[in-house]
Amino acid sequence: MKTNNHFDNARSQVPISVSWAFAMLMLILFPFALFPQKSSEENDLIVVRLATDNPLIPLYLANFEGDQSAFPPAYLAQLREVLLFDLNLNGMTFVVKSQAPKSTYDDDSADLTNWKALKVYYGVKVRIKDKKLSAKMLSINTGSAKNAEGLPLTGDLSQDRRQMHLLADTIHKTLFGTEGIASTHILFTLKSKDLSGKLVSEVWEADYDGKNARQITQNAGYCVTPVYMPPKPGYSCGSFFYVSYKNGQPKIYLASLQESAGRRFSYLKGNQFMPAISAQRDKVAFISDVTGNPDLFLQPFSPEAGPLGKPQQIFTTRQATQGTPAFSPDGNKIAFVSNKDGSPRIYAIQIPSPGTDLKDIQAQLISKYNKESTAPAWSPDGSKLAYCSSTKGIRQIWIYDFAKKEERQVTQGPGNKENPAWAPNSLHLVFNSTDAGSCELYLINLNQPQAVKISSGTGEKRFPNWEAK
Repeated sequence: MKTNNHFDNARSQVPISVSWAFAMLMLILFPFALFPQKSSEENDLIVVRLATDNPLIPLYLANFEGDQSAFPPAYLAQLREVLLFDLNLNGMTFVVKSQAPKSTYDDDSADLTNWKALKVYYGVKVRIKDKKLSAKMLSINTGSAKNAEGLPLTGDLSQDRRQMHLLADTIHKTLFGTEGIASTHILFTLKSKDLSGKLVSEVWEADYDGKNARQITQNAGYCVTPVYMPPKPGYSCGSFFYVSYKNGQPKIYLASLQESAGRRFSYLKGNQFMPAISAQRDKVAFISDVTGNPDLFLQPFSPEAGPLGKPQQIFTTRQATQGTPAFSPDGNKIAFVSNKDGSPRIYAIQIPSPGTDLKDIQAQLISKYNKESTAPAWSPDGSKLAYCSSTKGIRQIWIYDFAKKEERQVTQGPGNKENPAWAPNSLHLVFNSTDAGSCELYLINLNQPQAVKISSGTGEKRFPNWEAK
């Protein structure tokens, strides 16, 4: 059997008794190198290369004004760089590089006159006084201004950069009336070697730009596929699911982001992989081989009580592998991967009622253009599916647009790109990419097709999952 080098080293660290489980995980997570290929007769779907559908809006960001007795100019410049990143990557604006005459925080009329020459739509001025941040957002065309006042700063960049993210989201809400994503977080796994040389994989969390990364799980075994539990309305995410091999077989665990000690989600026999939870927090989908084949299961769930009753097998095909389930935002459908027709493709099913005969459950083929596709992720607004597909021998991120019935290629270039996850705004994606011996996390949005690397350092970062809002 041809092996996939993503897990070659990991398998050598695993006891013989669980090597089969790792092989099954390879089939589910990395099917491209292992599943047999099948010629496609379904390339009749419209395929569109991603282009910038909406032109970005030019914006001017003035140099920060500040009381030097509180923070030195170099520190203000660091804070401006954080805001600059956010405004350039929000999918709506770009910051012009041209330098206007020096702005004055309290003189809006002069700045509007000067900035009109830059052909920008908006201007942002920031002042820091008494260790508090204030900002003005100016509309160049109308001359109107809106203010944000009183954000406290500490002088600790790790804390203050989050205040800059908050300001970026305030600007986004003010200008466009929708929530920004700069204050959100991302879960991922970091695979590295411990002091004894053994390969380990723990769950980490970082700000959306990859900064302020912190380890969540501790000695949890080999962890993969973490996923946030959606929060209650008005709350932030507080817990997450993940898969661990710490007891040999892969099992699903549920843990708090603060306490990090996971508890078993289910005591079902066999191997369990790839948990996904509905936005309504009432259903968990996962893959299990308890019946002898890696199939799709559905577990009724309550955040307070845990699993409710027995899981229901909702899709199976003889001698085929199912994997990577993803709920639609309304909780009524599940997208997943199956090689039931010869090569891994993306399918979707309506969630069946309890007791429905498996023979009556029909799967709709989604990914028709490419023969090898996996890791579907449903956008929070329900309009699109993201997934990775083998494209001229390289795994690229694609999306399927339900309204247009189009498949679009999102990423380009070398490096295998996998495991896409949507931001809450249904515009941004995070994914991991393997190139030149490393595996890092990247951001991209549908209005800016150039991916931006957000992680660095030692170890392989995989399986990103974006915090819901």
